[in-house]
Amino acid sequence: MQKKTLRRFAFTAIAAPALALGAPALASADAFYYTEANGAGPKGAFSYELGAFAGDGGAWFYESWSHAGHGGAHSSTTVSGAS
Repeated sequence: MQKKTLRRFAFTAIAAPALALGAPALASADAFYYTEANGAGPKGAFSYELGAFAGDGGAWFYESWSHAGHGGAHSSTTVSGAS
């Protein structure tokens, strides 16, 4: 029984530091999202774009849209970031 306990202790002593060093790497994974849509029809044309990123100690957001139709053309862009 002692040999089995000694093996478990040795495995834990080897595995614990590897898990402790690997866990922060998993927690610091980056995230990215991007989408866009475009279209045209009898009422005009539109374009939409959205992007976001988080990681490396910062975050970034981008949104842009535009529309052209019978009433004229309109557009808007929003950009934000933090580090």
